[in-house]
Amino acid sequence: MPISTKIFNEQAIRGIARLTEQSNAYQEQIATGKKDLRPSQDPVAAARLSSVKDIEADLRRFTDNIGAAKTRLGLADKVLESAQNIMIRANELAIQAANDTNSQVDRLAIRAEVDRLRDSMVALANTADDRGHALFGGYVMRGSPFVNTEMGAVEYGGDTGQTTVLASDQLILPTGISGAEVFMRIDTDEGPISVFDIFAGLSAALETAANTTTELTVPGGRVQIDVDTSRAPQLHEITITGPRGSARIAAEIVGGAPDALVVAINAVRETTGLTAVAEINGGSVFLSAQDDGPIGLSEYKIAGLPVADVPLRASMTVTPLNDRGAPAGAAIVLADADQSIDNSISQLQTGLEHVGLQRAKVGAFFNAADIQSEALARKERLIAETRSGIEDTDMAEVISKLQALLVNRDAAQQAFAKLSQQSLFDYLR
Repeated sequence: MPISTKIFNEQAIRGIARLTEQSNAYQEQIATGKKDLRPSQDPVAAARLSSVKDIEADLRRFTDNIGAAKTRLGLADKVLESAQNIMIRANELAIQAANDTNSQVDRLAIRAEVDRLRDSMVALANTADDRGHALFGGYVMRGSPFVNTEMGAVEYGGDTGQTTVLASDQLILPTGISGAEVFMRIDTDEGPISVFDIFAGLSAALETAANTTTELTVPGGRVQIDVDTSRAPQLHEITITGPRGSARIAAEIVGGAPDALVVAINAVRETTGLTAVAEINGGSVFLSAQDDGPIGLSEYKIAGLPVADVPLRASMTVTPLNDRGAPAGAAIVLADADQSIDNSISQLQTGLEHVGLQRAKVGAFFNAADIQSEALARKERLIAETRSGIEDTDMAEVISKLQALLVNRDAAQQAFAKLSQQSLFDYLR
């Protein structure tokens, strides 16, 4: 087929243009250090690079999640450390107040500081993270999870949920613990109580210390006991000691009806040497000791009263009597053993151990996040190396190809320039 000069010129120009375009592509690779991985150029490498980029995006998301988790856990650790310090200070004050050299005025001054410490504990429990989310609210993120009621108690408005983040395709990391677990469930022999109950109990114990006792001994051989309790049956336990020995008794007592207490005391008469008689048409119990021996009452426990309280919700008023049954001394208010300052000291120690355990959990969560963070960093380095192997330019190879291409292009241009200057007459000559 004959080829005209025009077609020849167009083909030559297109060939030179292709060489120029390819040289430009090589020069761009040299300038950027990256290969041309468009699907039209290298579909296999483009697909591999897309997969690597997806993995990198997941790794960045996991890394961000772990960073957020470590921030929350670090803040939780600081808050719990502060909570421990507050409890340690309260314990120091309680030990100081338990010293008999303190007057009631001294104890009330200590009580004022204890109340402020309790307020500080509530504020700590309501700490928010850097996003304004409640740190100890469980899944309830907004607002303050711990609220003071009109009765002076502290209620928890959060839930028991544990916030988490995804740290890998299969690993879920906790970002904290719920306020119910940290502040509201301190295990004691009488069931779970809250940190705030312990502080309220210590405050109450300091207020009532001058007017109540948790154990007593009356030497005269006769006492009158009046039980102040609720109209509903309530279990009272107490250790009674007489001339013969001691016994632990328990009775469900209803306010104004002490018959169950009389029955319980007389059931151990042979062990203690104590005899009880109920007042006719009254609510008092008259207790007498064999041979006018001493009468001791101790370890008084009332069901449903795990901490000290103001005013007392139940108590015994013990009045010493003479031989004629008349009062022989001032009446003494015997309160639940939990009303004592010493009991508050014990509960503070239990609370400190509990908060310490929760802090250890937070530390374990933080360590797990740290380990996963290091694992992700290693994986990110490996993926970065893989991506570099896919998209980074081999400079020596590309420069060599560019040089060869430029030589070919220049030769083609020179040949085209020379041929384009000739005509048909040059060939006919």
